[in-house]
Amino acid sequence: MSIFIHNFRRWWQPPRNLHDRPEHRQVTFLELFYDLVYVVLIAELTHALASHVDLEHLRNFAFLFIIVWWAWLNGTIYHELHGNNDIRTRVFTFLQMFTVAGMAVFAHDALGETSVGFALSFTAFQLILTYMWWRTGVHDPNHRPLSRPYVIAFLINTLLFFASVFVDTPDRFYLWGIATLISIILPVIMNLMVGRDDPNIQAQIELSTASTPSLVERFGLFNIIVLGEVLVAVVQGVAGHHDLTLEIGVIGALGMLIAIGLWWVYFDFVSHRLVRKSVILAGLWMYMHLLVTAGIATIGAAVLNVIKHANTQLPTDVRWLLVVSIAIVLIGISIIMYTLQPRTPFESADRKGQIVMMLSSIAIILLGFTTLETIPLLGLVIVFMLAPVLFGLTMWINIVVASESE
Repeated sequence: MSIFIHNFRRWWQPPRNLHDRPEHRQVTFLELFYDLVYVVLIAELTHALASHVDLEHLRNFAFLFIIVWWAWLNGTIYHELHGNNDIRTRVFTFLQMFTVAGMAVFAHDALGETSVGFALSFTAFQLILTYMWWRTGVHDPNHRPLSRPYVIAFLINTLLFFASVFVDTPDRFYLWGIATLISIILPVIMNLMVGRDDPNIQAQIELSTASTPSLVERFGLFNIIVLGEVLVAVVQGVAGHHDLTLEIGVIGALGMLIAIGLWWVYFDFVSHRLVRKSVILAGLWMYMHLLVTAGIATIGAAVLNVIKHANTQLPTDVRWLLVVSIAIVLIGISIIMYTLQPRTPFESADRKGQIVMMLSSIAIILLGFTTLETIPLLGLVIVFMLAPVLFGLTMWINIVVASESE
C-alpha cells in the first residue's frame, strides 16, 4: 500500500510552484494537442461568419472570439506557470478539452438556438479552471495573494454564465459580456493595485508576467494553427466551384499568398523574441495577440467568400472584411514589435519597420474604397502586406554588409 501511495504521489503531483517555473523548456505535445481542440472551435466561429458576412455577424464573431481566446489564454498560462509532466496535468487538460469540444458543438449558433449548450460548456470549463487556480494557492502560500483574486473572478464568471441559462435572450448575452469583462480587466487591476507596497507580491507578479521562450513559442504555434484556417478557406473555396477556370485558379493562388504573407510578416518580425521586462508591456503583448489571432481567423472567412464570388462582382462587405482584417493583423504586429526587447544592431530597422507596417495597413484599408476587380485587389493587398518584409530584408542586408566591411 505504501508503494502505491508513493507512486501515486509521483504520478499525481501538486501544481508547480511559481518560483519553480523553468526559463527554458520545450512546448509539449500535450499543449499542442490542447491547442488543436481550440482550432476546431475557432473554425466553427469562422465558418459561421463566412456564411453571413455582415456587421451583425461580425460583431457576434468578435464577441464569441474574445470569450474563446480568453479561455485558451488562461488554460495556456496555467500550464506555463503551474503545469507538470504528470498524470494530474494530463487529466485536467483532457477535461478542459472535453468542455472546449462541447463549446465547439454549440458554437455555430452560440448567440441563437444553441446558446444554452454553449453557456453550460463554458461554465464547465470555467469550473475546472477555477479549481485548478485555487489549488495553486493551496500548495504555494506565496502565490495565494495572486491566485485568490483570480479564483474569485473565475468563480463570478462561472456563476454568471451558469445563471444566464435561466435568463431569456438578449439578457443572457449581457451576462456573458459582464462575465468576460470581469475576466479581462482582472489582470490589469491586479497588476496595478494588488500588493503595490509589498515587494514579495510584486516579485510574484513579475514572475507570472515574464515572457519565456516557451510562452512566445506557444503563441506563435497557435497562430500557425489558426493560419491553417486561411489555407482551408482557399481549398474549400476552389473546390466549391464545379467548373474551374484560370481566373478561379489565380484567385486561389493569391489567397495562398495572403496566408504565406501573414506567416512571413509575423515570424520575421515578432517570433522568438522576448517581451521587455515590464508588466504593462507584457499585458499589451498578450492583448495584441488577441487582435492578431482574431484578424487571421476573419481573413479565412473573407478569403473563402472572395473565392466563392470569383465569377461575380465582389460584394462590398466581403471587400471590407478582407482589407480591414489584414490591416488589423498588421497593426497588431506593429504594436507587438514595440513591446519586444531590442535586437542589436537592428533597433533602428525595427522602428522603421513598424512605421512601414502601419503605412501598409493604411494603404490596405484605402483599397476598401476602390472598385477594383478581385485579382488586382488581391495583388495590391499582397504587395502592401509584403512591403514591410521587403523593407526589413533590405535593411538587414545593408546592416550585415556594413558590419562585415568594418
